[in-house]
Amino acid sequence: MQGLYLMIINDNKVTVMGRKQLLGELTVMLMNTPQEIVDELLDLQFALERSPLIHKCKYPYISCDPPITTIFAPNRWATADDLKLTDDLLRSILEILHNTEIGSVLFGHFSMPQIDNVLLDKARYLSDEYMSSLASYQSYFNMIYMAIYDIVVMHECFYELELMVSPMYNSLSASDFCEQYQDFMFPDDEEWSTERLALPLEGEFQLGEPMITQYIPVSKEDGKWYFAEFLRMDTLQGLIKTDFVKGVMKGHLPHRCEHCGRYFLMTKGYHTRFCDMPSPENPKRTCKQMAYAKRREKEKPSEDPKVQSYKRCLDRLNKSCNRGSITPEQKQRLVALVEELYLKATTTPAFTNEEFEKALQSKQLYAQLGIASRSRGRPQKQQIEQTQQTTSKQK
Repeated sequence: MQGLYLMIINDNKVTVMGRKQLLGELTVMLMNTPQEIVDELLDLQFALERSPLIHKCKYPYISCDPPITTIFAPNRWATADDLKLTDDLLRSILEILHNTEIGSVLFGHFSMPQIDNVLLDKARYLSDEYMSSLASYQSYFNMIYMAIYDIVVMHECFYELELMVSPMYNSLSASDFCEQYQDFMFPDDEEWSTERLALPLEGEFQLGEPMITQYIPVSKEDGKWYFAEFLRMDTLQGLIKTDFVKGVMKGHLPHRCEHCGRYFLMTKGYHTRFCDMPSPENPKRTCKQMAYAKRREKEKPSEDPKVQSYKRCLDRLNKSCNRGSITPEQKQRLVALVEELYLKATTTPAFTNEEFEKALQSKQLYAQLGIASRSRGRPQKQQIEQTQQTTSKQK
């Protein structure tokens, strides 16, 4: 056990390879990896299986049952030409991984060293020096090959899991995910048993992962101490499944956004249909904002009191700007605040119509942004009478 992948779990957060995030975020990153990228990695995996190096590659420190299929592997030692070709494949894989979100987290700081010249031309083929250098290079091959192997396997598993839970999105719970997840661990209606869990591998999807668990005391910024769970493992399957399961246990459920189709984590106490990520059609606004903006366009003012309040407020701001009571820049800031309040009012059931109407009062809006209104509205009655008297005297 080398502990290639590291994670520290503290309550609902996790540090993966030095990057802090919510439990479940790594799972969402994998689910959001485009299928064409996964297919490309699968093709490269098959290409690596044609290398003689695959003979010494096994799932890290575990015997595979059944073994990983490598029907294309030539039955001979690797030559210099084999190593050059394999080296190109491995570097292509790393470039792809670095350009994906999950790959940037797991391999962002990893760069593969240049292939040892001893392997190519300095040492006699199959000499002790050659074999020693080959063994060193083999470790890079094993790590990268098994990484893409696990990414392809887990991406497919989570895709199938999402298909099973998607009909339950309106009432999705951790129990639903747990119930469907057991189909991966115990397919064909086989019962749960400790004997089954003891098997190291079951096809491509593992029943269990070897890992080292330690509990370490860590101090918070406020000076208080807490115990964190420190995990070291050699497989990405173990890392990803731990992130997923621990996240579900904390109520972090993967959900597909109905606006952009990407996955996001539901971490609050209510279900939402849209994510807070930048919208593909307008990166300055989130999918949630774009979805509700489109809904507003279809609504008639008479259908929703909040829509009426929203439109009246915008009309009032337009008139204030035209009269010079506020500047165009101030109007822009006020409209952005109104949009934010409208989004909150339409996505939070507890936000009543009366509360929304009060929040949209000019006095309330101006105070929030520190804007002092320059009164240039209609003249007051006293001013009108004074103007009329002055005019009469002049005549």
